Amino acid sequence: MESKLKSLVRELMKEIEQEEMELDEMSVTANVAGYNTPNAFKKTDGTDEDETNDDAFVDKINQSTGYTRVNENRWVALKREESSPNQKIGKGISTIKNQLSEIETFLNWYSKIKNESGLSRDAYWKRTHKNLQSIRERLMNISEKIRGL
Repeated sequence: MESKLKSLVRELMKEIEQEEMELDEMSVTANVAGYNTPNAFKKTDGTDEDETNDDAFVDKINQSTGYTRVNENRWVALKREESSPNQKIGKGISTIKNQLSEIETFLNWYSKIKNESGLSRDAYWKRTHKNLQSIRERLMNISEKIRGL
């Protein structure tokens, strides 16, 4: 009985080896159909006649995920806005102040995590050190720009 089992296993192994040798191409998608995204990488400014307005759809997606819409043409929109330069600057500075408050909240959370866990700066990943340095440099540049306002 044991020899029959061994011979059966050997035969199965030979069949598997032959099938592997006959294999010319392999796919990990298991015949799953690809995505139908014809305009996924389309470069456009939104002025084509055949384009539909997807703003409502995008806003609905953003609302459900918690993200906010980022207008790629914010500079153009800001320039076209029918308010005085004083109003534009005032509104913008107020927005920046609120965003900085949010950043400060996040930094307080991360400080709290660091202190509660007893983590030292030496334990950070290399990328974290690089990111912290980049943030410092950007804050210095921002500080210079604020002095120029």
